[in-house]
Formats: sequence, C-alpha cells, structure tokens
Amino acid sequence: MSDTALYFLSRGETDAKGSTTDTKVDTAELPHETVDYASSDEYCLTTTRFFLVFIAFSVSFSLIALDQTILSTALATVASDFSAVSDITWIASAYFLPQAGLMLFFGRLLSISRPKAIFVVSILLFEAGSLICAVSPSADVLIFGRAFAGVGAAGLWICIMSVFARVSTLKQRPLLLGAMGAIYAVCTVAGPIIGGALTDKATWRWCFWINLPCGGVAVVLVLLFLPNLPPAERGTSMREQWKRLDYIGAILSIAFVTTLLIPLQWGGNVKPWNDPAVIALLVVSVILIAIFAAWEYRQGSQAILPLSMVVSRNMPGACIEGFLLNLCFVIANYYLPLFYQVKGQSPTHSGIDILPFMLSGVIASFVCGGLVAATGHVWPSLFGPTLLGSVAGGLLFTVSSTTSTATLIGYQILLGVGLGCAIQNTTVVAQAQYAASPHLVSQATSLVTFMQLLGSSLSLAISSAIFSGRLTAKLNAISPPLPQAVKDAVRESVSSVFTLPDTLRLPVMGAYVAAVDGVFLIIVGGAACASLTALLLISRSKVTVGLALSA
Repeated sequence: MSDTALYFLSRGETDAKGSTTDTKVDTAELPHETVDYASSDEYCLTTTRFFLVFIAFSVSFSLIALDQTILSTALATVASDFSAVSDITWIASAYFLPQAGLMLFFGRLLSISRPKAIFVVSILLFEAGSLICAVSPSADVLIFGRAFAGVGAAGLWICIMSVFARVSTLKQRPLLLGAMGAIYAVCTVAGPIIGGALTDKATWRWCFWINLPCGGVAVVLVLLFLPNLPPAERGTSMREQWKRLDYIGAILSIAFVTTLLIPLQWGGNVKPWNDPAVIALLVVSVILIAIFAAWEYRQGSQAILPLSMVVSRNMPGACIEGFLLNLCFVIANYYLPLFYQVKGQSPTHSGIDILPFMLSGVIASFVCGGLVAATGHVWPSLFGPTLLGSVAGGLLFTVSSTTSTATLIGYQILLGVGLGCAIQNTTVVAQAQYAASPHLVSQATSLVTFMQLLGSSLSLAISSAIFSGRLTAKLNAISPPLPQAVKDAVRESVSSVFTLPDTLRLPVMGAYVAAVDGVFLIIVGGAACASLTALLLISRSKVTVGLALSA
C-alpha cells in the first residue's frame, strides 16, 4: 500500500457469526464512512524545518494575494502616468487570466514533476513579472509583466497546496489551509491600503519592487529546507511524461477562460451587454468549453482535468461551493468599502472600516481549521456557517446611510465568520478524497482552486452589472429629475456625490446605498446555495489519523 494512503472504512458489517468486520470502500466516494488517513514519516519534516518551509510558503502566498488587489487604489495614477485610461481593465485582468487559465495545467504538471523545482521556477517567473512591472515604460509592458507574474502565481498557488498534502497529515491540513485562508483574507483587504500608501508616499512602482526581496527570502528557505520530493506519479520516465503532457488542453483552457472573462468584465462597464464583441466572445467561450470537454474526454488519464473527477460525488460539490464562497467573499471585499465611501470615508479609511469582516474571517478560518483537526468532521463547517453568511448578507441588504457603526460591525462579523469557516475546507475535501491516489491530489487541488478563481473573477462582473443597473434606476427615480451631467458624474465616481448641494446630495446618497444593498442580495443567494451544495459532500464522514498500513 502507498506510504500516503486514505482508507475509507464503513461503520462495520455484521457477519453470520455476529462479529463485526471492517469493509474498505471505493476511494472515489465518501458518503457516510469513516476516513482514516494513514501517513508514513518518509516526508515528514522536523518542527524547525516545517516552520521555515511554512514561512516561505506564507510569504509566497501573501505576495500572490497582495498582487490581486494592491493596484486597485493605484490604477488611476497608473493610467494617468501612461495616458492609458482605456487599458485599466487589461492592467487589472492580465494578472488573473493566466492564473485561471493555467491552474489545471500546473495541477497536472505537479503530479509528474518534483514540487521543489516547480516552486522555484514559478516564483522566479513571478519575480521576473514583478520586475518587468516595476520598470515598465508603458502600459503595454506593464500588462505583459502582470501576465508573466500571473503565470508564476498559478504555479505557486497549486505548488503550495500540493506540498502541504505531501508533508503533512490530513489532521494537520485543515489548520494549514485555514492559515492560508487567513493570509489570503488579510492580504486581499490590506492590498488596496498598502497600494494607496505606496502610491501617495512614493510611487506605484513600489507595489512591485516589494515583491523582489520577499520572494528572494522564500526561494532561499525552500532551497535550504524543503525536501526534494519525488513526483507523485511514477512508473515511466520523466521525459516520456513530459511528452505526454496535455498541452492542447492547456491552450484550450487559457482560450476559454480568456474569452469568458473578458466579455464579462466588459459587459455593462466598457461596452454594453448587447455589443457584438461581447456577444461574440461569449459564444466563442461556449464553443471552446465544449471542445475542451471533448478533448479532455479523449485524453483520459493524461488530461489536465480527468473527467472522473467531474462526475465523482464530492468534487462537484467542493468545486461549486468553492466557486460560490469566493464569489461572496470578493463581493463583500469590494462593496463594503464602497458603502463606507458613500458615507464619506476616504478609500484608505474605508479599507480600515472593514477590519471587523477581515479579522472575524481570519479568526473563524483558524478556529474551524482547529475544530476539523480535533474532531475529524469537515462537513459541519461547510454547511452551517454558510447559512450564517447568507443571513449576514440579508442583514446587510437592510442597511442605510444612517445605520449605526455598531450594527454594521455586527453584520460584518457575522459575514466574516460565515465565509471564513468554510472557504478553505473545500480544498480539504478534495485532498481527502484523493489522498489514496497521491498523483491525483495536485489535480484535485487545482480543480477546486480553478473554480475559486473563477468565482472571484466572475463576482465583480456579476455584481457590477447589478450595481450599475440599480444605481441608474434609483437615480432616474429621484424627483425632481437630476440633470444628466450629474447622473453621469455620480456613476463615474462616488466622490462626486460630496460635491453636490445638500438638496441633491442626500437623495443621491440614498440611491447609492440602495444600489450597494442590492449587490448584497448576491451574497444571500450565493451563501445559501453554497450551504445546499455541501449536501453533495462527505455528510457524516470523519477524517481521522491512523497508522500506516501495509498491504
């Protein structure tokens, strides 16, 4: 039996003599069985080495998360420096597109390669992209650098999660993934604050310069203290496996992600939804998804997305819940600060105002990770807290410009706890299901992460369309009618609200708050659906640590 094996034991069956015997269950399904994770010490690290590797991974993961949001408060300055207002969307999305498009490919690559080598190459790509951004003389070069860094970020993300599965037991993993979830939450919220401060006090280029020394520290720690783990999939030469890599699948993945996300970002913002370019790209994306699915079916075990994962009981549930939770998280992370800005706070201060949401999510992530590790039950953290998140979204829908600070803090805490408890445990489910097949762990992890990134990317496309529509409707409903110039200015920037005379400012503020409130309804539905999706998962299974068993 493999050194790293997951046994699914039934509660016991009584034979003809009345004795109870344990029965092994197919590893593809985990409906109601006890999950016993057996891990050898072959790749376990000493406490000191594990701590140093964890520091390296934490630093790397922080850089990935920071780069997702650090430019959000600096984009106006960047666009002004390069006279490239029309390129703002590309500057923001260039980092996400290769991440989502290459996530599945890196998952497959990690199953046939040494993780240490993939980590080093990925962080060097990320650092090279950061350097290109820092010295970029034009918007085009900046966009290229962001895309280059996004390739490295995809490899780093999957590598970190997959290595944790190799050097830790299943009991330790909820704590580790909870820590990564906490780091992600902190950094995505802190990104705009740090980016704004660097832009105000120095230059936006420091948003990228800071990556270089931090990434250098991570590389050194990994080279010194991470074991050179062998590929999870063995049996044929590495050269042969590299020849058989699903390169066409990777190209199709990048293509359908790009043609899907770009029109969703354009629609209702850069271009109207009925624009021919938006419609054409959406149609092309559907065609490419169909071609991708057919190709992956043909590739079989060599596919970057084995279709057996798609039809298994647990993976669809983990993927859909991961998608929905990240969609809710990004919407809250974006529109809670906007709500505070409508009330008159600066962009930097509005980031501070959502600290209750961030801190409660961080604490909940750690606490739930500890509870899963202590009790072995992961399903409750994926079902109950998400219902709480749905309730919190409903409460946020009721807020107004006069809602007290204490009430807003309470609602934020409820939402942070609801999302924080569950958001990383979808990865635990994926890694638990395939722990008996180590060569599939990285691909299972990449599939869940891909869906999480897709949820993050689609969240703003969906929410901005709803926000823009509601804001326009509310502004049009104000009596007496507002001048068109005022409507255009208000839709362009929330700061223009405070340049209006008192007779106009209050109704316009009310329209803005009502538009933001409408977006919170997405969280109500998304979190509720995430809770229902948990019913597809491991319902009453228990994850426990056992001794390594031999065949």
